[in-house]
Amino acid sequence: MKIKKLLFLLLFTSYFLLPTSCLYSQQGGKFVFAQLSYSGNWDTRPTVWDRISEFLTISTSVKSIRERQIVQIKDEELFWSPFLVITGDSDFGKFSDDEIKIIKRYVQCGGMIFIDDSSGKKGSGFDKSIRDMVNKLSPENPLERIPTTDAMFKSFYLLQNVSGRIIINRYFEGCKIGDRYSIIYSQNDLLGAWEKDNLGNYIYPCDDKQRWEAKKMTINIIMYALTGTYKSDTIHLPFIKSKLK
Repeated sequence: MKIKKLLFLLLFTSYFLLPTSCLYSQQGGKFVFAQLSYSGNWDTRPTVWDRISEFLTISTSVKSIRERQIVQIKDEELFWSPFLVITGDSDFGKFSDDEIKIIKRYVQCGGMIFIDDSSGKKGSGFDKSIRDMVNKLSPENPLERIPTTDAMFKSFYLLQNVSGRIIINRYFEGCKIGDRYSIIYSQNDLLGAWEKDNLGNYIYPCDDKQRWEAKKMTINIIMYALTGTYKSDTIHLPFIKSKLK
């Protein structure tokens, strides 16, 4: 796990010639949620990160920083996390050509982007803006349905379906670079299943089983960002098949 993070760091450092004394050394090798701040309503799920971080630490061997890191596209800190989250519930202004180039480099160098539509609506303004962005970002690898046989569904928990606060689609979409989906897009408000008020009550109604599946899916996506497709290796297949029966 640490080796993969180190390789990611070295790759970005060599590619962008960034100073080695930046944020990653301050993180102590711990996982951090990087969330993109942009022109639209980008902060739709502001309280979920510490809960996800706590659950990630309890459930896996990954150590994480509970406080999220808010970045803009041109911030050099963007390149010190292998996992970037984009959330929203409405349309937003188009990214400039220079901003698209930066995001494209982030993905090409190994970063993963998770996009979550918080609107709970089919064909939302956010959905239209995201598709426009992704078409410019990855015209050679457009969004496609991610099959449930992909390593993402078995990176930690063995899952057979997608979930979320509300099921708009029975699938996630993604852009594949090499053998891994480097952009993952959910229209099911996956993060909304985590949201609580100050008294610890869930804000949005959701079936208990569906909420649990949404939490497991969240962890799987993070582990997928960190470990790649190793669960697709032949050595794992007999065990996975037996567990899925």
